[in-house]
Amino acid sequence: MKVTTERTPNCEAIVTVEVDEEQIASAMKRAAQKISRIRPIPGFRPGKAPYERIERAVGKEMLRDEAIDDLAQSLYKQVLKDEQIEPYDAGKLDVPQKEPLILKFTVPTRPVVTLGDYHSIRLQPKPVEVTDDEVTRVIEQLRSDQATLTPVTRAVQLNDLVTADIKGGVEGQTQIDRQGLQLRVEPKEGAFPWIEQLIGANANEPRPITYTYPENTTNAGKTATYTVTITDVKEQQLPNIDDEFAKSISSFETLEQLKGRIRANLQEQKQREEDGRFEEEVIDAVIAQAQIAMPATMVEDETDLEMSRMKETAQRIGLTWEKYLQLGGKDENAVREQARPQAEKRVKRLLTLMELAEAEKMEVTGKDVDVEIDRRAMIAEARGGRAAQARRELSTPDARHNIEFSIKLGMTIERMVAIAKGDPTSGKILTPEMVQRAEQLAREQAAAAQAAAVSPSGLITDPSQVRAQDWPRGLDKPVIPGQNQ
Repeated sequence: MKVTTERTPNCEAIVTVEVDEEQIASAMKRAAQKISRIRPIPGFRPGKAPYERIERAVGKEMLRDEAIDDLAQSLYKQVLKDEQIEPYDAGKLDVPQKEPLILKFTVPTRPVVTLGDYHSIRLQPKPVEVTDDEVTRVIEQLRSDQATLTPVTRAVQLNDLVTADIKGGVEGQTQIDRQGLQLRVEPKEGAFPWIEQLIGANANEPRPITYTYPENTTNAGKTATYTVTITDVKEQQLPNIDDEFAKSISSFETLEQLKGRIRANLQEQKQREEDGRFEEEVIDAVIAQAQIAMPATMVEDETDLEMSRMKETAQRIGLTWEKYLQLGGKDENAVREQARPQAEKRVKRLLTLMELAEAEKMEVTGKDVDVEIDRRAMIAEARGGRAAQARRELSTPDARHNIEFSIKLGMTIERMVAIAKGDPTSGKILTPEMVQRAEQLAREQAAAAQAAAVSPSGLITDPSQVRAQDWPRGLDKPVIPGQNQ
């Protein structure tokens, strides 16, 4: 048997095996006995018929095909071991030639990441500042939330709440015929992008509306026509912005105290956003230095996951996948192509972080895992669950391993941020920023627990969503065309 192996730059091992005739002959005899046990030859007990009789009964071609399948399985395992190939996924089998027999295995191999001089990266986060206008916008939103509605007899103005009967739509599509719809006359009204055309309308006077949809929308270039009759108009009565207003919506005694809290909240929010952006910038800089070779199947696998997430989203909001695609104005192939670049970026990010974790010798202790389990149990309790049950579920060996893996990725990101900023990284050093971030993260998660649960993002860049057993998934059985996998 002659074996030649070619390794490609995209992490594939192409193994060509020239099989000796003695091997194929032995395999054909084994195949004959196997077939005769399933399809007994008349006059012989199952599995006891001579080879020649079996060959005459089923044909030499069938015996050879069965023998090739059997040899492919055994030779695949052998070449993986002999050629020291670490598979990432199942190999693919081709049979370029049956006589003499040549087998060709294409095996996706584990990715290889060669880091650059990442210790030389020097970056700094952008300073965060909250302006007076930003505080004012929050105050105005709070003021709007506390507004009362008063019926008026005048024509419609911006920010009014109107009750309307609507008929019409795009020609050739399902027409709207709704009565008593309540609408806020404001530019951000997404369901009715023509809503501002109602400004100036009087009650009980039908108003014709014509609207042509812009590019990059589902109905791009199409024109909709509606007849809208306003039956009721209410205007906002906004409260005065003073100390009494601050008392009515908060525990603060003065407006200045309320503004101070708003400014602090905005500062924290913008700082979190900047921290996240800066982390992305740092890891992107490491990736830009690195040489990453990976099999194409890794990107396809991550793209499959993204497609599954989108289908789950469609189902969760009560849409079929077909309707979901229709609303987006794309077919499944277009959506998949659009998802692939981000899938590749996520895979590269994870591979780089894993290599960095090894290079920096990041270690997670059992105590670290215990602390994380306690934190997650408290979050579960805040969401209405039971902390004890959550701890039991999180304390299984697999769950602890997953938590350890996610902690390690998070530690690696923190280490890289420190390196890029020029902060010390030896020993267990907690910078003020790290402490502040940890405290804020705990506050966020406690607040989020009061909201409705959302489905996990599953993004490969989110350490809390990455399971250790998902990486890598080496298989030892080749994919043979025509067989069930």
